[in-house]
Amino acid sequence: MLIIIGLLLGLLLGLLANVALPAALVPYLAVFTLIGIDALTGSWNALREGGFEPLRFLIDFASNLLAGVLMTALGNQMKYDLSLIVSFIFAYRIFRNINYITRKFYIRLRAARHRRKGGGEGLPQESGEDFI
Repeated sequence: MLIIIGLLLGLLLGLLANVALPAALVPYLAVFTLIGIDALTGSWNALREGGFEPLRFLIDFASNLLAGVLMTALGNQMKYDLSLIVSFIFAYRIFRNINYITRKFYIRLRAARHRRKGGGEGLPQESGEDFI
């Protein structure tokens, strides 16, 4: 709950604050945002599965951030928009994580409906690993 409150507070402050951002930093901001959303969706998956480790989260987040920034900076030096490629990669990962979240939600919803109808253990479970 604290995470959601912090996220909403940050979103509200970001919308109300009028901060001028130099045009050279816009690709970095896009990459930072996508990496942050990827980290949030990935950590949500880990929390729901019971395998969340804060140190692993920080290491993954920092390494993704470093790789994304370095690739964006390299693209700026070569006058080639590598931030677009980095954005595609992290957008793919975000959609994959969201797909995993919705699949798990659907399986739980289906199992709850089956139990409510008086069904026993006969509900077949779907694998969540075939979405890649």
